[in-house]
Amino acid sequence: MKENRQISALLVDDHDLVLQGLKRILEYAVPEIKMICKVSSGKEALSLIDIQPFELFLLDVELPDMSGIDLIASIRKKQPKARIMVNTMHEEIWFVRSLLQCNLDAILFKSIDSRQVVDAVHAVLQGKKYFCPYVERVRLQLKSQEKNRKNELTLRELDVLKLLSEGKSTQEIAQELCVSANTVDTHRRHLMEKLDARNVVDLVVIAISRGIIPIRS
Repeated sequence: MKENRQISALLVDDHDLVLQGLKRILEYAVPEIKMICKVSSGKEALSLIDIQPFELFLLDVELPDMSGIDLIASIRKKQPKARIMVNTMHEEIWFVRSLLQCNLDAILFKSIDSRQVVDAVHAVLQGKKYFCPYVERVRLQLKSQEKNRKNELTLRELDVLKLLSEGKSTQEIAQELCVSANTVDTHRRHLMEKLDARNVVDLVVIAISRGIIPIRS
């Protein structure tokens, strides 16, 4: 966010005590936010953002009238440059994973103290992401799982790898698998990328060292 810009924020929560508390925290500790609005439902939030742009949203996802996930999607559609922070009481891993899929700028738990809320808001207004250590661990776990999925070999790639290890040419592999030579070349390129190999010999050596294919006697 640019300095001296009139930053506006919208707080969304169906508990008035939470809304009042967050509003006071922001007014006291984040003076660069010049306007703070608060609503207690998703429909109120949608009606308001149709007439008023907000740079920052701090919302609960458990709302009485609609899914917070749907609200986040609507905000992204209506105000794509806005920063969105979620403040939730749900710390279950499956719930955190679903939130991480929403490309949020921060995920906070209602169990944290006010200082952490302020730190999170400052970070987000500076264009950074803010996740507590637990959420960050879940995020890194998801990232690792996604990388592993991308690196998994398909059954057809395994077929091509096995035949390459037997010293067969592209044409021979294409004939045996009843596919085109271009298809075999594509599979070989994918294998090289996934196993980070420089050439076919390197590819076979890496595959054997990882136990993907057996050592030929």
